[in-house]
Amino acid sequence: MSSPRRLVLFVEGEGDRDAAPVLVKKLLTEQNAWTYYFLDKDPPFLVGDVAGLTKDDGRKWLRMLNAAKKKRNLGAVLLLLDGDSDSIRKEPFCAAKFAARLAQWSTSVGGGSLYSVACVFARLEFESWIIAGADRLAGQSLPDGRDGLPVGTTSPEGDLEKFPRDAKGWLAKRASGGYKESVDQVLFTQLLVDHLDVVRQRSIRSFRRLESAMQQLVAAACSGLHIASPSVEATGATRR
Repeated sequence: MSSPRRLVLFVEGEGDRDAAPVLVKKLLTEQNAWTYYFLDKDPPFLVGDVAGLTKDDGRKWLRMLNAAKKKRNLGAVLLLLDGDSDSIRKEPFCAAKFAARLAQWSTSVGGGSLYSVACVFARLEFESWIIAGADRLAGQSLPDGRDGLPVGTTSPEGDLEKFPRDAKGWLAKRASGGYKESVDQVLFTQLLVDHLDVVRQRSIRSFRRLESAMQQLVAAACSGLHIASPSVEATGATRR
């Protein structure tokens, strides 16, 4: 069996830079995937939002991938962005189609052949997954000792990929000390990873997609092949 290869994360903002590795480490552990991957010790690449990353036929995206290729023993890149856009340059935003487009573009710089690429959008935001676990997180102190969500806080009913539109604002109104993404996102995520069963029970499609993407990356590493996921064929996205 070959040695584990490097998994590099691409994320949108400062809060994601600290929080995403916590969540991905938990999923790698659940999937017994440490045989195939080790998480890059450097902080994730900050790549900005989907609008900027897809501008000019993905020029910034390809530049970032080329930078990641310089890392030794690169096995895969996982892109995780918020999916709260309504439209991008007058095109209606569809998470599946934009993810497939980014994956397809990655093939021009080695995605799917030299290393694997998986693109995922958290709908509506990464914080939407935190909100899904609000019932379990209520009354728990944050890892730094501060109060988090007050006792009795409950997650909104319905489809969390449609409401609340401003997940960060929802947390800011309810968390005892407010919510500052750059500081608090990782702290809430550290609590959330012990309660992922609640998130799964809400049947959030974007979280299922994250877990599926991780499974695809592990399967690719196990087979010795590489993938660029999702494919345009699977999503019906147009090639651009």
